Amino acid sequence: MLHIIIGALIVGSLWLLVEYVQKQSIQVRGWGWVLTVLGVLFAAFVVEVIYGFLAEGAAMAALVMGVILGFVAVVWGVLLGRFVFKPARRNSL
Repeated sequence: MLHIIIGALIVGSLWLLVEYVQKQSIQVRGWGWVLTVLGVLFAAFVVEVIYGFLAEGAAMAALVMGVILGFVAVVWGVLLGRFVFKPARRNSL
């Protein structure tokens, strides 16, 4: 059941991201969308790894892998937000 919830959250996050991009009139190129989809899939992988370790009863392994992979996912998300989903600069002169 939790796998369905995780999948629904992933699809919902992608849907909200597409709506945000359309409302803010941000132009994202194809490579940006590819990196975004890969980043969201990686985040889902991190959540599934943590859940899998917890289901097996290995709480310490879930913590270690969650911290390591979670850090990579957060850095990936920050870089995407900074370089891919930045609004276009407007000339104010």
